[in-house]
Amino acid sequence: MIIKLILTIFCWLAVLPIVYGFNFGINYNFFIIVVYALLLLIMFIFSRFTTKIIICVLFSATYLILKDLPSEESFWKAGNFFIIFSAFLPSLWLLRSTAITMPSVAKTQNLLSNLVSTKILSGIQVTSHVLGGVINIGTFPLLSAVIPKNAKYKMRQSSGEAAIRGMNTAVLWSPFFVSFAVGQLYLPSQSAWLGIIFGLLVALLFNLISMRFLIGKFTLNYLIEAISCVKPIFPRLLILSISVLAVGQIFDKTALNAIVIVIPILVIVQMLRRPETIKSIISNLNNLILKSGDEMLLISVSMFLGSILSGSVEIQNFMSNNIGNNFPFWAMIILLPLIVWIFGLIGIHPIITSAPILSLFGPLLSLWEAAFLMQAHLIGWCAGTATSFTSLSVLTTAENFRLHISKLVLGPNLFATGCLTFIGAILLITLNYLF
Repeated sequence: MIIKLILTIFCWLAVLPIVYGFNFGINYNFFIIVVYALLLLIMFIFSRFTTKIIICVLFSATYLILKDLPSEESFWKAGNFFIIFSAFLPSLWLLRSTAITMPSVAKTQNLLSNLVSTKILSGIQVTSHVLGGVINIGTFPLLSAVIPKNAKYKMRQSSGEAAIRGMNTAVLWSPFFVSFAVGQLYLPSQSAWLGIIFGLLVALLFNLISMRFLIGKFTLNYLIEAISCVKPIFPRLLILSISVLAVGQIFDKTALNAIVIVIPILVIVQMLRRPETIKSIISNLNNLILKSGDEMLLISVSMFLGSILSGSVEIQNFMSNNIGNNFPFWAMIILLPLIVWIFGLIGIHPIITSAPILSLFGPLLSLWEAAFLMQAHLIGWCAGTATSFTSLSVLTTAENFRLHISKLVLGPNLFATGCLTFIGAILLITLNYLF
């Protein structure tokens, strides 16, 4: 739909000057908010039925919680808060569109396809984890291509499950997910970055343990061969990560803003290096914009309503009456991922459950404690999207590996993510008290 494409690109380009730090006045911001709201309305009209239900429930719940309509100031603040996603999500789509045209990604695919069948599951999980840290769900089509077309259902099922475990646990440490951007909006920037350092440890432990017990035979040799598959793409991932970190630190930008700044620049450099890929990149981006409306709609609406609720009198009263300043830290760390995971099982996206909880608990914590809350949020997000029948991870895997959604949701990953939720929370609580 051409109007959706035009409005998406317009909002993306219009928000860029704001991200760079320019101020064109209130009218400029107001115009972008109105255009973006129009785009979201169009996305709502053409969204999936389940997405429509979720959006209606969100607005209804917000209306029931608030005694009065939000003030003009609240609307204005929420509008400025959520328009950044009109540039952030297209930036991730641009990154994904570019990555799948790179020879290094093709080399990784070839190395993975050359593994013997007994080692390919470990290779898929490791490759999915590293590659997913940058291109997110774009990992699944690439990995499904290495599975023989005549492979039995059991093999495709195990491969899809391994791919989900790998890609979704990249959420625990990668700043290139919406989950990190959401956490950084509600928690101090230093805490958010420290939180993903803890995520490296949690992700390492989870992947090693899950490969040992869910895949079966697993040796050091298997691990080395699996890691060797990501060698071609590692330098590119390193350049991207260092660039985002450098821009964030030098120009005092959040990871969300740094990603919006860095990705288009690196993509332009890649286009200049390999002009023959320009047409493919543009075509890939066009397809992603047209197919990813539900994702942008859910995230933007959740951020808009979350901003209004977090600053409302009703929520502040709830905090003082039911939580207070003495709410146990350990309870926060356990409740956040548990609630997000459970609601994910019934189809509620983590952004809907996690953002309000972060806005409630965040102000009560020190910088050090907030880092653990950040990782608890990421654990919940990881678990909630790995086993939800409405999750893009599950839907994309089912489509590309030709699997039944119910078998993906109710398979071994359900037990694995449940263990991650509980044991991960206990690990974070232990680390906090040890250090």
